[in-house]
Amino acid sequence: MTDHERLTTLQSYVWTLELLGESLVQRDEQLECEHEPQLSFRASAGIHQAIKIISRLASEQCGKLLGDEERVGR
Repeated sequence: MTDHERLTTLQSYVWTLELLGESLVQRDEQLECEHEPQLSFRASAGIHQAIKIISRLASEQCGKLLGDEERVGR
């Protein structure tokens, strides 16, 4: 995978994390306004799990980019 492809993948991960975070914010706002939130506890747990997985994948891509930079710099 080229550096450009890694950066594009990383950008997609970050964008997805932003959307998942926004989903959690909206859920919190619904909980404050309604007694019956549209997202269940299981859905919230799923969002948190997705955030953890995507964060790990993003971290791996960053590590690969930084590793490539170190090899080129030597």
